[in-house]
Amino acid sequence: MKLAYITMQFPVPSETFASLDVESLRQQGQDVSVYGMRPKHVQFEKLMVERDHAGLSVTHFSFESILVFFAFLIRHPLMTFSLLGWVLSCCAKTPKHLLKSLVLLPSAISIFRSVLKRKPDVVHLFWGHYPSMEGYLVKRYMPNTVVSMFLGAHDLVSAYPGSVKLSEEADVIFTHSKSNLPMMSEMGIDKDKVNVVVRGTKLDFPVEGVANKFEELNEPIFLTAGRLIEEKGVDDVLRIFQGVLNNNPRAVLYIAGDGSFRPSLEKLVDNLGLQKYVFFLGHVDQVELIKVMSKTHFFLLMSRYPSERLPNVVKEAMYQKCVVVTTNTPGIDELIENGIEGFVVEKGDWKSGLAFINTCLEKDARASTIAMNAKQKIIEKFDVDVSMNTYIKLWQAAKDRMELL
Repeated sequence: MKLAYITMQFPVPSETFASLDVESLRQQGQDVSVYGMRPKHVQFEKLMVERDHAGLSVTHFSFESILVFFAFLIRHPLMTFSLLGWVLSCCAKTPKHLLKSLVLLPSAISIFRSVLKRKPDVVHLFWGHYPSMEGYLVKRYMPNTVVSMFLGAHDLVSAYPGSVKLSEEADVIFTHSKSNLPMMSEMGIDKDKVNVVVRGTKLDFPVEGVANKFEELNEPIFLTAGRLIEEKGVDDVLRIFQGVLNNNPRAVLYIAGDGSFRPSLEKLVDNLGLQKYVFFLGHVDQVELIKVMSKTHFFLLMSRYPSERLPNVVKEAMYQKCVVVTTNTPGIDELIENGIEGFVVEKGDWKSGLAFINTCLEKDARASTIAMNAKQKIIEKFDVDVSMNTYIKLWQAAKDRMELL
């Protein structure tokens, strides 16, 4: 099938899961093109190489998009004003969304012109908020094209009114956690139309963590990874690690990622006297991060981020046989049974996180068992190829239904 993926930017450092999905689809024989509503990320070229996107067609908003918009407006004014009317009808009561939609409208029109020429079998909205504008145009003017949309935590928290309106007409709707369904119902989305398909991770990285790394825990390695923003809770990770050092003076902590909160974290490292033990890695590509994970004993994600749902970085750490300590975010019980495949604590409760880690440091056999359980859970339930194969089957079923009409 020819697939058009509509997103905001692609690739971006914080969305490795998007790259995994696209490459899995390509490896399964699907013809994928990606369209971003915003300009290219500053690391676009670097990320395209790092994530093995050779030969993938990716377009973004640019000065040329503005020219395309005006040309399209002159040739197809009814289509353009139809989208404008839809945006106004959806967002009249939410000025923030209305303004952003109007700013993005030229991008949506430019992408639609490309999609109209390419005639894909499926237009998939990787995010279900502002890309819904694209979904509206395709449903109205390309009636033989399947429109599918993903509605994840970010979409639900942002509560873009167009998401609900488009969900009434979308041919396929996806989400990645059962925990999202109650919120979707509250928004007015028919949960019976929603397919819960987990976001999986790769199971074929060049390195794999080994269980015997827990045989000697005299020099435990700790890791956290993600955007360095305050809501990601890296400050709590540092407090846990400070407690670990009291009885494990040869422990080290690696912090992978970058962001606006990094200077504050570096200052906290100094204030806690951890300069000799904490290492900021900055942004590292996924393969390098996996290499670090394969040697890591404990992976910590103490996120307080409102949109956190089953983060892929936790799945990657579990597959690499790390003992994971993470916060109680919606749906986390679908991934980790507390004390069996990792540990789950309440947001901000770093003391409980420290207590759990100490039990493993005292009994390395427990750490090894949890690590093995974690890897098995990922193998059985979170394989990206299995998830994307489910997408393909649902798209094909929708396409078949459409052809019968």
